[in-house]
Order: sequence, then C-alpha cells, then structure tokens
Amino acid sequence: MSKCDISQPFLTVGHRFGYHQVEAEFHPFKEFKTTWQRCGTSAEFKVTDYLANASPEILEEFAHCLFTRIQHRRSEVYTEPIRNWLQSPSFIESNQPIYLRRSRNLLCSPRGVHYDLREILESLQSQGLVKDGNSVFISWTDRPNRFRMGYCSVLMKVVAISSILDSLDIPKFVAEYVLYHEMLHLEKGLDAMRSQHNAEFRRMERKHPRSGEAEDWLKRIARETR
Repeated sequence: MSKCDISQPFLTVGHRFGYHQVEAEFHPFKEFKTTWQRCGTSAEFKVTDYLANASPEILEEFAHCLFTRIQHRRSEVYTEPIRNWLQSPSFIESNQPIYLRRSRNLLCSPRGVHYDLREILESLQSQGLVKDGNSVFISWTDRPNRFRMGYCSVLMKVVAISSILDSLDIPKFVAEYVLYHEMLHLEKGLDAMRSQHNAEFRRMERKHPRSGEAEDWLKRIARETR
C-alpha cells in the first residue's frame, strides 16, 4: 500500500480532531508501533507496516485510536474493531512471517540440542496448564541469554526461550516453567500488554507445580558469570 493510501484515512480523521495538515507513511518497525510528531495543527506519523493489508475502514479506526491517545494523553486505547482485527487469523497469517524475518535472535526452531519446546508445550497442555498453543510459533534463541530467559509477542503469537536453558545441566522443568510464563501472556491476549505481571498473573504462575524450584534455578543461572 502506498503512502497516499494510508495518508488519506489519517487526514480524514485528523480533520475531525482539528488537524489541518496530516502526513502518514508505513515504516518497517520490528514491533507493532507507531511514532508521531506534532506542531500546532500539523502531524506526521510513521505507522507500523503490519497494517499494510488493512482495509481503509480499519486504517481510519486505527487513526482515530491514535488521535484519541494524543488528544487525551492516554496509553494504549484500541477500539473493539481494532482489537478484533489484531486478533484475527488473517492478521497473524499475514504478519507473523514478517515478524519472524525481522527477529534476528531466533533459531526459528522449537527443537534444541537437548530439549524440544513442542514436547514441553504438549506436557503443559496435558497438565491442563495451557489451553491452546497450536497457532503459536515457538523457538529457542540462537544465542544464550541468562538475564532474559523468555519473551513473547502477544500480537504475533511468537514465543522465544533462551537457549541457555537447552542444557542437560538444567532440569527440563525450568524451560517448561519459562514457556508456561510466556504462554500465560499469550492467553491473556491484548490485556497482557497493559498489565504485564500483576497479582492475578503471579497467582496463575504459581499453578505450575514446580514454580518455586524453577524460580530458584532462574536466579541461580542469572548469578552465574561463566
């Protein structure tokens, strides 16, 4: 989609909010983000190109969300149509491969040297700890990281686990616990982007039968300097 295609919806919505000059273009951010600059009644936007396949109606709705945030100085505010679109299978199918190409620290495989993350996920499912993970892309990182054991993209349905846990010196349940932690974020959906680790999340974490032992292992690994 060209710059002209995205500028028109933003210009239309900007006029409603009192902006006389509005420019917008897509930008290949790795994460789903948009930046802007304002000066008086002028505004310029760099919009995530994960929206490149969106309809004009969705682009207008998204522009409305952004101008609302700017006008009222709010944090993330997505309307129901935007939330539904971001969580739709078509959004994931179109954008997950792009996100993975931009993620340069992934092995892009769940199979490690010693542990298979897909098998670990199946174990979590059999224990009733994870409801559904079939649409999630799970991978080890290509380099070990002892301080960031796992992370996820809620929007892109991608989970990465540090390859430092792919070791026979570390019990499998440690990687299982970290994967469980990240899957909890995905199960909370867009709400997880607001409340990362609140009391409810911590309560859910403790449902893992070896959460205490796993936390001790993670602290021990982070302290190691070798």
